[in-house]
Amino acid sequence: MSLSAYINIILNGICIGGLYGLSSSAFSFEIGALKMANFAYGSSVMVGMYCTYFFLRKAVLPFPLVIGCVVSINFIIGWLIRKTVLKITTDHNLNILCTMGLELIFINIILFIFTAKPVDLSFLETRVYFTPDISVGLIQLICLGLAALLLSGFSIFLQNTWTGRAIRAVVQNKDIANLMGIDSERMLDIAFAASYILIGVSGMMLMMLFPADPQFGNYITLIAFVVCVVSGLGNLWGSFLTGVIVGIMSSLISTVFGSIYHDPLLFALFVVILLVRPNGLFMKKSKVIARSI
Repeated sequence: MSLSAYINIILNGICIGGLYGLSSSAFSFEIGALKMANFAYGSSVMVGMYCTYFFLRKAVLPFPLVIGCVVSINFIIGWLIRKTVLKITTDHNLNILCTMGLELIFINIILFIFTAKPVDLSFLETRVYFTPDISVGLIQLICLGLAALLLSGFSIFLQNTWTGRAIRAVVQNKDIANLMGIDSERMLDIAFAASYILIGVSGMMLMMLFPADPQFGNYITLIAFVVCVVSGLGNLWGSFLTGVIVGIMSSLISTVFGSIYHDPLLFALFVVILLVRPNGLFMKKSKVIARSI
């Protein structure tokens, strides 16, 4: 292949990887910062994809209203999961089992409503040409920019707002936060529901680029697990950058070696990275030690 072909593959990988990074950052935030094991995560992304499809194709709503509907639905889903399934116990093992059961519920609801037939939005994508041989899809480029913008907004929310600072205080030390007058449980409810906004928007963007089926969440969960572990749990921007790296590697492996070698080579690289950097690419050892104390 020519150099321009490789550049096109890398550009495509960057755009797709940005969406992987956005969705994985929510997973990383839930497990790494909030200490909540949510294995209904992938199916939640899939629900966001189907909601986008329903409101755009079946209800034929204008796109701004679709965004509001999907974000609202995902915020409510996140709030209800935190108020019910994740409040039953603080035992992580039981949380994992409960959220796995919730994943099966989501999948079967989608199967009942939409059947197992894949759905897609069938957009005719415009190409943005940098040179006559190098181009990228306009929708891909917009989704990458929006993913970075949304993650920036979420980071600003956590850093510069009273609610965000209260969430960080609860994450650092829940008991002392309670002594300071912060309602820790309410802050955790808000934080978990806010992470579902990232999940819902990433589902919308993925629906723009991929067909959806009820099992699509399994693949997203797998990618998110790889991204979060490689970047270091709880590192939002580390997850985003690792998602971009995974997107590039995924595109190169599929194109150069063929899709049959995609999973073996990708997970082999995953193991090698963990052997070299067991704490993650973007997590310092001192921070890992501090979190474990």
